[in-house]
Amino acid sequence: MDQAPSSAENGTITGFFAALFDGSPEMRRKLLDGVPSDRAADLYLAALHKAGLTDEARRFASSRKLEDAASPGAMPLKTLTPLFVPLDNDLLLGAYMATGDLSYIDHILGDHILGNLRTSPDGIAADAICIGLVMGKFAGAVAPGRPENIMIVAACRKYGCPKSQASKDMMRVMTVASAVWAIRSLAKNDVAIKQELDRFFQNDSRLAAIFGREQNAFTNYLASVTLWSVEKGKSLDAAMTDYERLGAADTSFKPDSILQSPEDKN
Repeated sequence: MDQAPSSAENGTITGFFAALFDGSPEMRRKLLDGVPSDRAADLYLAALHKAGLTDEARRFASSRKLEDAASPGAMPLKTLTPLFVPLDNDLLLGAYMATGDLSYIDHILGDHILGNLRTSPDGIAADAICIGLVMGKFAGAVAPGRPENIMIVAACRKYGCPKSQASKDMMRVMTVASAVWAIRSLAKNDVAIKQELDRFFQNDSRLAAIFGREQNAFTNYLASVTLWSVEKGKSLDAAMTDYERLGAADTSFKPDSILQSPEDKN
């Protein structure tokens, strides 16, 4: 914790301790009585607020001579629904890691992480899944050799980023995209999350169809990335650019559009 950035940038750590503090008063007392450093104290204070333990946070801040700087009306973890803030996904993932409680991942009544995807319109869901798949493969960036930030610029143009201030639709796309990235990454090593993700799509035929189309287009994009590293043909570049600019998944990478000349076909 001493090496971690500020609590505002540490959603996973904050969510982890918020869930511990909320679920176990005994653990909360033990941790708050044995704070190892000022840095840890800052993180604990943020976690107390996210747990909805306002009075405890006030007493802790006073005992440690900390400025109790939580914003008024901060949303407690239990009622948090990520819509327009990607960091909210991290808070809920941290809570899951502390407790193993899958309701932090998807809760029909509370609409936690996957609930944001469930309630997204088709276009936002498709674009968010597309961006999330690319982020997960290339660690938040585009494929090597491709124009930097091309997907983010395309999303801004599509959903609006006036005066460099992203619109709510743009922020929702990025929030869902970060959730897709995080959940799919965790599912590779966490059986419970893998099963929850499978159940989610089994119970939602609309999103399952959208995800299937985006997954297929993404697979074609990865094949194109490999081809691009060998031969940078114009037709292939145009197809990849269309995908990177959030073109429709069901029209991306059609063979007839890529292989336009005998040279391309060879």
